[in-house]
Amino acid sequence: MLDDTFLERLSQLSKRQQSLFCVAILQRMSPNYLLFCESTEFAGAEGFDKYLRLFWEALLYPKTKFNAPVHQERFQELIPDPEQFDSYGVYPALDCCVVAECLFASLSEATGEEAEQASQTSMGAVLGFLSLLHEEEDESKLLDEELVLEEQAFQRQLLDDLEHLVDNLDNLKELRNFALNQGVSNLGISLD
Repeated sequence: MLDDTFLERLSQLSKRQQSLFCVAILQRMSPNYLLFCESTEFAGAEGFDKYLRLFWEALLYPKTKFNAPVHQERFQELIPDPEQFDSYGVYPALDCCVVAECLFASLSEATGEEAEQASQTSMGAVLGFLSLLHEEEDESKLLDEELVLEEQAFQRQLLDDLEHLVDNLDNLKELRNFALNQGVSNLGISLD
């Protein structure tokens, strides 16, 4: 797991850095949501992609008007109801929506805890997925799994990058490319 020092560093990020952390986590997790939509015919993929683009646009171009409360209200229709789906995929999709909610909060009524919440949601998604795959193993054994180690490495690198970020368009585009993670999600899912 990510230690207290990591969480302390996260809490010290500026509001803008917290938003960038959240959008990068969301970008990396997005194949989970999109695969859920594809496999269940849930009509959220197009809207989810639109919001992901809007989030990046708002952060890449700070003068862009982004009315977070209005968008957040509209986003609600993209949140799947787990009671209506039999597949496990609804839960990673919901985790994406939780991180999107963290991002909405960081862009409007930030508390300074949004990056930590996004971090823990993404790590929780990985551990939940591994628990499903390895029912007999206890959580301490899961912490050595490759997906957990990759998630930790991704989050640490993201935090390091944000702490040393020179906030200009080229560097922010590099951050977005890093978050794309070659199209592979935190669960190892790729749509390609």
